[in-house]
Amino acid sequence: MGVQTGQIEQWHVRLLVPVAIAAVAITAVLLLLVTASRSAWFLLGAGRGVVPEEYYHVSGFVVVFGTLLGQAAGWAGGSAIGYYVLTLIGFGRTWTTARIAMSLVYLGLAGLPLAVYHAFYGQWLLGIPREGLEQWLAANYSDAYWLLITLHPVVDLSLIPLGVIVLGILWAFGERVRWHMGLQTVFWLALFGTSLAVALSLGIHSTLVHIRL
Repeated sequence: MGVQTGQIEQWHVRLLVPVAIAAVAITAVLLLLVTASRSAWFLLGAGRGVVPEEYYHVSGFVVVFGTLLGQAAGWAGGSAIGYYVLTLIGFGRTWTTARIAMSLVYLGLAGLPLAVYHAFYGQWLLGIPREGLEQWLAANYSDAYWLLITLHPVVDLSLIPLGVIVLGILWAFGERVRWHMGLQTVFWLALFGTSLAVALSLGIHSTLVHIRL
């Protein structure tokens, strides 16, 4: 019993360290992005009526950060539920079953929020005139232009390499993923990076909608 307890505690340490490293790194990236694009968050106006205008960039950070954490927590919880459901329908209680559950939930995490957003708003948004928007942003809000126009496609397309990294680590390294701290760190960086990309993309789209109305 003592040996088993020690192994469990060691596993928790091995998991918590990569998660902490990834969480701190991605939070720092988000902080830098918000700092470098302050006017974009003023244009979004998250917290209007509650937060003073000079702190809109702070509320923007909080909204994106909360979405990021929610996405990551949703992946963890969804993976656990998915694993349980798969075992109920006949899959074995194996690492392969766990990876199937994690992969399916990850694909939903990476694609479902943006797919739903575009399904409900995509066609409607395409009908809103955009002529002059980029020029107006470039002339008046250069840092917002950088985020909303220049970085926008990079954020969306980053989901492809991030997905390759997450799924590649899950399936290319077998049992090593469960114990190798380096692999786990890269995995969690890519997972939190996916959550950040999705949260940022939703924030960018929401800002573009707001300033076009």
